[in-house]
Amino acid sequence: MSIAEPPVSERTAVCDSGVTVSATLAGRLLLGLQVVALLLMAGTVATKVWQDHIWAGFALVGITLVVWAPEVRFRRERVWWFAYVAGIFVYTLLRAYADETGIPVRTQYVISIDQAVFLGTDPIVWLQQRFFDPVSLGLHDYLSVVVHWSFFIAPHLGAVLVFLYRRTLFPKYVVMIAGTMYLALVLFFLLPTAPPWLAGQTGALPGAYRVMDFVGGSVDPDTYQSFYASLGEPNSVAAMPSLHQGVTFAMYLWARDHAPRLAPWLLVYSLVMGAALMYLGEHYLADLAVGMGCAAVLWLAARRWLSPAPAETR
Repeated sequence: MSIAEPPVSERTAVCDSGVTVSATLAGRLLLGLQVVALLLMAGTVATKVWQDHIWAGFALVGITLVVWAPEVRFRRERVWWFAYVAGIFVYTLLRAYADETGIPVRTQYVISIDQAVFLGTDPIVWLQQRFFDPVSLGLHDYLSVVVHWSFFIAPHLGAVLVFLYRRTLFPKYVVMIAGTMYLALVLFFLLPTAPPWLAGQTGALPGAYRVMDFVGGSVDPDTYQSFYASLGEPNSVAAMPSLHQGVTFAMYLWARDHAPRLAPWLLVYSLVMGAALMYLGEHYLADLAVGMGCAAVLWLAARRWLSPAPAETR
């Protein structure tokens, strides 16, 4: 007795189902590889691996580009996560070379600008003389350091929230944050500038200290040195402009257009960040102003060339 074959339509459906399952599994595997690649990028920055093996950093960029190529090709939404994470990673690699161009490190010009603005008084020395005591740290010292280090969380938390709740506006956020970093990077190469604490150590700005060293040393010296080695040592003279100020101000400018209820809080956060940076001896007022200028340039560019969206009021 012969066994009747299923209708052609059923055979086609089974075949299509198998193809769909295979495509789904392949898509999930690809997504997993993409996530792992981005996590490796973030991890190598935090653990200093890329500094010890610089070739590994550039190899990781190549591998990540390969696994993210389909997203670039088909212009899927999540390609902007590749642009964000890989963009910041490449920026970090390049920043390490910005002080190796042979261009002399500048120190005096920013001191002169600040003193001209404050009528001959240096604002950083003035702040530290009144509020900083190396042998008796106060709550404000610790809070200032917390504000400073919040920079390594805030913009990335913002990226997650924008992607989840304002996904159509995520490209603009990425362009503004990453673009501000790269515009700052150009100045790091062209104008290597000593921060106030380094000017204090060399005698160019007597009375200026790196408050963060005292606070970190009082809490956990080993952990502090490890984090600083990963995030600060690659280029100690990347001070002009202030990236902390530029990125936090870019967050405010994005919110000004698309989350007006949140914008005032982000403006306060950016201004508090600036005050903390000066008090801690990390940046001059001139650094802050140029950082905000970089953010403003990217904000104007994003408004002009990215698809505008109406202001949202959540």
